[in-house]
Amino acid sequence: MAVRTLQSVIEQHIAGLPGLIAVLIGRVTDGATVAKVTYASDSQEEQALERLGTYAGDLLQANSRLCQTVSPVQEADYLLAGTLALRVVIKAFPKSPYFVLFLTRSITDLKTISDRLKAILIDGKPLLPPVQDDTLSTAQALISYAKRYAPDPNFVMLRLSLKTGIDRNRLEKGTLNRQELRILYKAVADLLGREHLPIALPS
Repeated sequence: MAVRTLQSVIEQHIAGLPGLIAVLIGRVTDGATVAKVTYASDSQEEQALERLGTYAGDLLQANSRLCQTVSPVQEADYLLAGTLALRVVIKAFPKSPYFVLFLTRSITDLKTISDRLKAILIDGKPLLPPVQDDTLSTAQALISYAKRYAPDPNFVMLRLSLKTGIDRNRLEKGTLNRQELRILYKAVADLLGREHLPIALPS
């Protein structure tokens, strides 16, 4: 019996979908792709598809911030974008820092995309990589996230050091205990004007 993976789930649910260019599962926090199926015709197109995850993470973050200006408790988890020739559909996994992205030609029926996407969300969720929960990696993830989305990334470390009272060198190394990690989480959230971040703290 074959072992089920995120990629096999994608392959199962996109079979026979006309006009498909790529489907990927990525992380909102850094845009990293954790599973994908592409039909790239050359290396340049493949490189462009690699950047899709990064763009998708940025789009979801920006869209959530935009929606929160109208309704602070809401976070957007769905996006539809594209051109006359191409369509991008992005949907976040519920209560998870992961998303599914479909890139198709405009001839592809939106209802069909939606049905396939929902199936991937349901079958793929149990197979998602666990959220990193050791304090070193979490601290580094929080700092990386702050640098990525802060309006003035060059001063992020200085501001976080001042906000947390933690020496900048220790912040950069990520060697924090659980209490310091909670302080850092709140400092990053305050810096970005958010109540919650898509990075889990160790329990």
